[in-house]
Amino acid sequence: MTGLYELPELYDAQYDTYRDDLHFYRSLARDHGDTVLELGAGTGRVSAALAAEGLRVAAVDISEPMLDRARIRLQAEGLAERVELHLDDMRSLDLGRRFPLVVAPFNTLMHAITVQDQDATLAAVRRHLEPGGAFAFDLFLPHFGPQGVLRRERIWEGLGGADSELFLVQHHDPQQQTIESIYHLDQVDDEGRLTRRSAKLLQRYFTRFELVRALRQADFDRVRLFGGFQKGPLTGDATIMVGIASGQHGAGAD
Repeated sequence: MTGLYELPELYDAQYDTYRDDLHFYRSLARDHGDTVLELGAGTGRVSAALAAEGLRVAAVDISEPMLDRARIRLQAEGLAERVELHLDDMRSLDLGRRFPLVVAPFNTLMHAITVQDQDATLAAVRRHLEPGGAFAFDLFLPHFGPQGVLRRERIWEGLGGADSELFLVQHHDPQQQTIESIYHLDQVDDEGRLTRRSAKLLQRYFTRFELVRALRQADFDRVRLFGGFQKGPLTGDATIMVGIASGQHGAGAD
């Protein structure tokens, strides 16, 4: 089955209007200098927002179709000169330079499925972070709907045109801490023929304290976790975990 990131037009149709995180990352970028390394840049939604603020961005993604779409976006918005696009793996990334801010927006860390993936990714972040720099990220927290059930996603009705519907099936593996999402986009053409495109997305979620431990092991000794982009407390009913970590010594996790 096709991976979701091989269908960037479907991804953008779902998420291109998402704006909840942009103020958070723009504000951090302004506070930390004029260059940013973004992991999991996808189709360039966050990269474009940062570049529009006058920042320079090194944008990394492992999916060539997603970066191709990002390139089109950046050219259309007149931002191509401010964003370097790198087709690379965040686990083994080595650009040979450091940045005052590294960001992994919109669940990027959830693609580090194994412990080895997580350790390698955080080591790569540290390798690219300037002394005194910061690493920022956000992750969704598990509040799953019905599992193994085909659900019509009304929020994305008409995603592929007037006569289209999106359906979602999710499978949760609590032992592996993974959630597999399978998307089915059904479209009816002008002659009444129904076609279906399907795509799969696998993500691994984190608990609070395993994430703190992983960051500490990667030599981040200051870790702040919040329950949203407004930096409120991380409570049991939070749907997003937002983090800022740095390697400056002497401070513990909040």
